[in-house]
Amino acid sequence: MEHTKKMSLALISVVSLVYGIVGGGLSGYAVFSILDNGEETTGDTIINFENGSYKEVWEKAAPAVVSVVALKDLGDYYDQFSFFGFPKTVQEDGELSEVSSGTGFILTADGLVVTNKHVVSDAEAEYVVILDDGTELEAEVLDKDSLNDIALVQITGDDDRIGEFPNLDFADSDLISVGDPVVAIGNALGEYSNTTTAGIISATGREILAGGTGFGTETLVNLIQTDAAINPGNSGGPLLNLSGEIVGMNTAVDTTASGIGFAIPSNDIAMVVKSYQEFGRIVRPFVGVRYVVVHENNMKRLGVDVDYGVYVIGDQQAQLPGVVPDSPAAKAGVKEGDVILSVNGEVLTETNTLVNVIAAYLVGETITLEIWRDGETITATVTLEESTQ
Repeated sequence: MEHTKKMSLALISVVSLVYGIVGGGLSGYAVFSILDNGEETTGDTIINFENGSYKEVWEKAAPAVVSVVALKDLGDYYDQFSFFGFPKTVQEDGELSEVSSGTGFILTADGLVVTNKHVVSDAEAEYVVILDDGTELEAEVLDKDSLNDIALVQITGDDDRIGEFPNLDFADSDLISVGDPVVAIGNALGEYSNTTTAGIISATGREILAGGTGFGTETLVNLIQTDAAINPGNSGGPLLNLSGEIVGMNTAVDTTASGIGFAIPSNDIAMVVKSYQEFGRIVRPFVGVRYVVVHENNMKRLGVDVDYGVYVIGDQQAQLPGVVPDSPAAKAGVKEGDVILSVNGEVLTETNTLVNVIAAYLVGETITLEIWRDGETITATVTLEESTQ
């Protein structure tokens, strides 16, 4: 597929990355604010290279890292200016131009690609995937996650390597630690494909408010923070351990500082992929409660005797109940005023809320809630159902 590539500069400000509709925009999220500090690094870090070297990581992973490019016919866009005395564009009708680009990585030999949702946010665009050898193949957006910045793309163009594409494996992101060495690979600035940078995991469990021009804002939780250089265009690229396994997907960068980037943990991505493979779409489970997080500063105001968990409460202004009628929670007997303390023994806290924990389960699975109610602790068994939101 032939297309015209428009060149431009990306302007990074405190609050956003420029996302150009015209002129080769870069797909990226900027951090508005860090909402939760998570686990931070302190002191010096000793990097252990026993599991591999940066060069070995690059040699293993780079063939599976791709550029994800959005293409559009901009003839109508340019032609509108002819009404105001501007020269008519020389672009031929039907000619496709690159309007944005990001990164992705191949997860299966038949060409399933994982990238950020904001990289493929334009529903009117056509998408192509560019392999590490420069081969350009048509691609289809399969689905976008409603709760996280994750999207699945399938390579559809003809290529003899379909079924034999190099692909990457997930590591268990629950096993990573602050100070672990990592490698980021991506389509930096939309121009430098397979740019590789190295650093460490600086923190885990971060919660941020991120956004970019054309994307709006989104709260992202449970993120990995890294000091490996992440640039506009790196969105959707893998963050790798020294075994060349995916520990995260690069997603956002704090544009007010140097060396502060964020990645979605591999376990969160793996659950989305598993859901798609099982249901043919990304399915998110839900319990069916509205809540506020309990902590030592609000427990007295809420009238509870515990300083952790989530307090089930409705939105009085919007006249929305704390327990959604006919939801899994309602069927299990959960009531407004309950404090859900844990899910299958996993304690709920300010940094590990109900939505974070439930994301690790599939629709149809059964969970046990530990609940504080009127000074007593009880349990409720909930069968997760599909979220319709």
